[in-house]
Amino acid sequence: MNRRMNKAGRIIAAFAAALLCLIMTTAVAFAAPTDEILDFTIKVDVNPDASLEMTYHIDWKVLDDSIGELEWIDLGVPNKHHENITALSDTIDHIDDNGSKLAIYLDRGYGEDETVSVDFSMTQDHMYQIDKYVEGETVYTFTPAWFDGMDVDNLTIKWNAENAGAWQPDCYEEDGYLVFNTSLGSGDRFTMSVTYPNDAFGFDVSRQSDSGGSDDFDWDEDNSWDYEEEITPWEIIGGIFGLIFAFGIIFAPIYAIFKMIKFLAEGLGFGSSRTMEKKITRTKITYYDHCPSCGAAREEGKDSCPYCGRSMIKSKEVVEESQIEKPEQYTKKGTYRYGDSPNTYIRVNVINVPVSRPRSTGGSHRSGGGSHHSSCASSCASSCACASSCACACACASSGRAGCSVKDFFKESIHEGRVKVESKRPEK
Repeated sequence: MNRRMNKAGRIIAAFAAALLCLIMTTAVAFAAPTDEILDFTIKVDVNPDASLEMTYHIDWKVLDDSIGELEWIDLGVPNKHHENITALSDTIDHIDDNGSKLAIYLDRGYGEDETVSVDFSMTQDHMYQIDKYVEGETVYTFTPAWFDGMDVDNLTIKWNAENAGAWQPDCYEEDGYLVFNTSLGSGDRFTMSVTYPNDAFGFDVSRQSDSGGSDDFDWDEDNSWDYEEEITPWEIIGGIFGLIFAFGIIFAPIYAIFKMIKFLAEGLGFGSSRTMEKKITRTKITYYDHCPSCGAAREEGKDSCPYCGRSMIKSKEVVEESQIEKPEQYTKKGTYRYGDSPNTYIRVNVINVPVSRPRSTGGSHRSGGGSHHSSCASSCASSCACASSCACACACASSGRAGCSVKDFFKESIHEGRVKVESKRPEK
């Protein structure tokens, strides 16, 4: 009897998980991407002690900076067993180690249409499983960080082929490296593996991958998943109805109470109606005639030098309507030439902000508050392209986008306990 109940519980849990995934997938699909990964390349060399020397390169493009400039990146790494984290590019100010994630702080904020290249290296351990499939063979399995809110145009993993006996999936070999190459859509993942003889490197049972060597969920007897049991169609139908019934019991009373409170509040005049208000932000930008680094002439519509990548922005400030001439000409989103100078522009950003309007009852006007509050949910959804830094609980699998800090959603507590890794850049 207990065995049948356990199986029924697993059916209900499976349908609940599927429903939750559907809701989360739909929500992500409606959120426009704010960033794009142009290139994500990881080079891997196996050390004599079987740890991995990993070098990361990321070209990260900002598509929309209306939520704030890109100032830091949360990047997922295989596990907490790593050391020697070293910044290799000038674009990194410092790196904070947060176990299974690295918070990479950039040298400055990067705005719309800008691309920042990030390079760092680290030594990663606990990545292999001894005798996983075949006795006498050790397998490394690696899934790079994935990005729930953006596409990866090019993902390349270069794995040193020395002593390798087999690998999955198919790849090509170049300059002594196995090269795995693909592209990823939003939320997609890619997993590869390389197999070695047990005596190829210094494999140690105590330093195996934390995930263990089994793909069969071989739990103890009280919590075992019995794959040999067949689940009948009637049990599946029963699980669906059980799930619907359980949701009805849990949420119906909560919904009824919410509707009653709302009805009473509005009847007494304390309710409010939500409308949208257009918010216009104007930024005055002055560019250099020529790149201050290499001397190349500025290309129209480009914020960075096409030759050396140096920013061509001389000054940038947000201006009020009263500070510019003919503000009525700058009300639609876009970038417009300003004044007689060929290098001065006004960049206009327009967003719709939800505001509260007091309802009227009985000829008098009463309001539950005089301030305008933006919706945390909508703001968080627009400002986290897979971040872990919003007070309203945006969360994704393994990567992040800055931007919440400029909306006052940033929480200092998120960064407490991180180990700070200083940049290895030479002093300027």
